[in-house]
Amino acid sequence: MKLLRKIDFLTDKKTGTRLNIGAVLLIVPFLLFFAWIALELLDEDDGIFSFIDLLYFFVLLIVHELIHGFFFKACGDEKTKVKFGFKNGMAYATSPGSFYSRGKMLVIALAPFVLISFFLTVCLELEWLSSPSYIALASIHAAACAGDFYIAYILMSQKEEILVEDTEVGVNIYRKD
Repeated sequence: MKLLRKIDFLTDKKTGTRLNIGAVLLIVPFLLFFAWIALELLDEDDGIFSFIDLLYFFVLLIVHELIHGFFFKACGDEKTKVKFGFKNGMAYATSPGSFYSRGKMLVIALAPFVLISFFLTVCLELEWLSSPSYIALASIHAAACAGDFYIAYILMSQKEEILVEDTEVGVNIYRKD
């Protein structure tokens, strides 16, 4: 195996800054996207965004990382260990030393975005969330997935067959021999 790329999310300040800028830039398109969904699903809604919705966001962050952890285990082998933490303003799940195919790592990276977005949309449809709450929670969560989207982009842009190693601080991408 030949190392093609190292990505350090937790200690590389340049990567962290780029991802934070990316997350801020993603807010607007996600606000528009989730507002469009809310308009399509609900005819009328006089709900408001409330303080309790901020608490829901913190719950979503925890659930987001638990989803990563679940898929690390599901896509790994019997030796796969998962760790959770919070560093430099980022919550994270990691499975240091575990290797995954491109497809499995894509599932691990994108599962929280897909599952949480779907769950929030179902909550909107069932009117458990008001439109403003749905739009805010779904948009902020989606923008906070900037690192996951970045990993997915990097993995999909690799031309050769690859293996991805999860590390304490990010991922290493190897060309398979």
